[in-house]
Amino acid sequence: MPGAGPLPNVFVVGDAKCGTTSLHRIFELAPAVGTPRTRKELHWFSAPELVAATAGPGDDAIPPAIVHTEAEYCAEFAHLSPDLAVIADVSPSYLRNPEATRRLHAFAPDARIVILLREPAAKVFSQYVHLWTAGRETVPFEEAFALSADRRAAGFSDMFDYEGGGYYAASVARYLDLFGPDRVLVVLFEEMIRDMVPVRTRLEAFLGVPLPATELPQTNAGGRAKSPLVAALLGNERLRKSMRAALPLGLRTRLATKVRGAVAFEKPELQPEVRASLRRRYAGDVADLEALLGRPTGWLAA
Repeated sequence: MPGAGPLPNVFVVGDAKCGTTSLHRIFELAPAVGTPRTRKELHWFSAPELVAATAGPGDDAIPPAIVHTEAEYCAEFAHLSPDLAVIADVSPSYLRNPEATRRLHAFAPDARIVILLREPAAKVFSQYVHLWTAGRETVPFEEAFALSADRRAAGFSDMFDYEGGGYYAASVARYLDLFGPDRVLVVLFEEMIRDMVPVRTRLEAFLGVPLPATELPQTNAGGRAKSPLVAALLGNERLRKSMRAALPLGLRTRLATKVRGAVAFEKPELQPEVRASLRRRYAGDVADLEALLGRPTGWLAA
């Protein structure tokens, strides 16, 4: 592993909309885990591909939000004690990008890898809701899904590739092949939502450090506040920065969960027939994934 300072030895590689932000928040609350200085997602190992795919609405915000040099990447961890047992990079774009996987392995061949996955139909629809909430997606879900291949060819970012976002087996296989099964832990989003206690136990055993005994933080749930006033307050970046500066992380986490529960949000709904069609589409890949994991996912095939 290059560099003389503290560097990550644990990588949460995705997938997007599968709980990576919630797990990162748990890492931030854990004294034995170090996280980057300025942001959750650095995307260093996938930077070339991310920069090359910015043709979609809002995609121009991607390059300024990621790191572009190894020196910049290493500087994100320079504030951490080298005695920390776990230093984590949480970047969802590393999962589906074959080049990112190879770059990551070359950088840290002995790293431990955490992969979060979610039932494909729910996951790809969550991608859609995420972009819809931000005002970046303007067409109905079925139409947007059908545009996936055209958008890939046009250079839209991966978040607009709803169709590709539901396939996991090949990506998981790459990590298993390069890092070995003992260094790769796959956690299902549904397991985290159902009962975080056994998931926390598995993570602690895999990472070798204690994690805070907290419920799974609710983050990036998607949806637009029905009240224009509330929407304006929630979208006020200056107010959010002030709260980040004034309130401890644990208090902010609890407050955000309470606000989310108290505010009325609206968002699109996935119709049952569309959900069933998506489950049939991804059934073969789910079977391949289960063979890789050696256990059932519990995801329905239709």
